[in-house]
Amino acid sequence: MPKTTQKTLAAVLMAGVLAVSAGTSAHAQAPGALNEAAPCLNAPTTPVTTGAAFNNPAAGRATGVVEQICNLVNQAAPGSKIQIANFVISGTAGMDFADTLLAAHSRGVDVQIVIDGWQIDKPAAAKLINELGVDETASSWVHVCSNKSPEGNTSSCIGTKGQHNKFYLFSETGGEQDVVVQSSANFTDVNSKTYWNNALTITDNHKLYEGYAGYFDDLVAEIQQPDYYRTVTAGMRGGKVTAHFFPSATVDPIVERLSQLGCKNTGNTEIRIGMSEWDDTRGGIADRLVEMAQAGCTVQIVHGPMDDSILQRLSAQPGIDLRELDSSTLPGRIHSKYLIVEDATGTNSGRNLVMTGSHNYNATSLHRNDEAIVETSDRDVYLQYRDNFEQMWSVAQ
Repeated sequence: MPKTTQKTLAAVLMAGVLAVSAGTSAHAQAPGALNEAAPCLNAPTTPVTTGAAFNNPAAGRATGVVEQICNLVNQAAPGSKIQIANFVISGTAGMDFADTLLAAHSRGVDVQIVIDGWQIDKPAAAKLINELGVDETASSWVHVCSNKSPEGNTSSCIGTKGQHNKFYLFSETGGEQDVVVQSSANFTDVNSKTYWNNALTITDNHKLYEGYAGYFDDLVAEIQQPDYYRTVTAGMRGGKVTAHFFPSATVDPIVERLSQLGCKNTGNTEIRIGMSEWDDTRGGIADRLVEMAQAGCTVQIVHGPMDDSILQRLSAQPGIDLRELDSSTLPGRIHSKYLIVEDATGTNSGRNLVMTGSHNYNATSLHRNDEAIVETSDRDVYLQYRDNFEQMWSVAQ
């Protein structure tokens, strides 16, 4: 984007944000009133380690992801940097997060945020923009993506639809450096009440951190590239980790990865998918799962909204079992987007596989949105996701 355009956008944003934020002071709460209302600001302090956090609203644990991310924010060292790409920051949950970020900023942490361009009327986002500003030559700022979608309800930085990412980078927190968090959750009230979400934290991985930081810089640069898709692979405990960055014009990394895996005819190869949204443009994933079930894999899927054509294709195949988790009341709705595989065959199978991120199985996430997926073969991480899947499976219908 030309510098003059960016300056004009910044002026417009600030004018609008000042008007919105002027009416948000009623959110301020007296000290001592935050314990129940602010699970983010008052997140328990826990060691910063590689591993996953989950929401389980059915068990009264609806803010597990919030607490993990905010634990990292609260432990960020003065002089360190936090970089965030998030789709929606709104409601009471969003204001709680905004207050937590601003508290970190006040103690000397640089905070840089990229958000979808249709969120500046939300008080939490407005407060962040008002307090941090939009001057990207400063140490802290908010960048609002300005590529308006044809539908008129979102805007992107690189793609043509929305900035749908949910990732967090910490240069130093809790004594650890180069910390990456890839999540499925937005900071909204519903995400902290009835949505099943996950967040994977990976610590002390400089190459992965730099890969995400490069993608973050590209988001801020706002050069639309419908075929942006790229990856970065790094070593880590238990094997390796790969990040996938979108949009992609041609490559479907889910189909590509499944095509590298084989099935033991004993049924020992287990595939589990927790997917928020799945439409018929991603039929290639369904076709490959059918092939794998026919070859002896067992497949279990917990899903939210799913196109009928996909549902019929999968449910007709022996060896594939589906359950739905899509309720506005408890046990809630799945908002996670992950694939896990155990004991597959193939030269690139590894013992385990976890692929998780902000990416739904639909055309928008693949071809039009700014999105990210992280993939790992770490056994301990896999077991955490398998346990979470079993909890979802037990309450889904």
